[in-house]
Amino acid sequence: MAQNEYEDISTKKLKKLISRTEKTLAKLQEELEKRNLDDQHSEIDHLEEHIDEAEHSLANFVTFLKEILADKR
Repeated sequence: MAQNEYEDISTKKLKKLISRTEKTLAKLQEELEKRNLDDQHSEIDHLEEHIDEAEHSLANFVTFLKEILADKR
């Protein structure tokens, strides 16, 4: 709606529109928070996998460093 379109709306209807808009916004915010929480729970559920990957990467790095140090000797 353009600015001048609001001038034709009665005060009562305008208040009703604002109220519905605020309720819709609140529902959208709740949905967003729910999705964020669901995403966090999903990541926590897969935390052990992430840790295993990190440990594997670290082990590979340590092996690489040992090989480099052995070559320098």
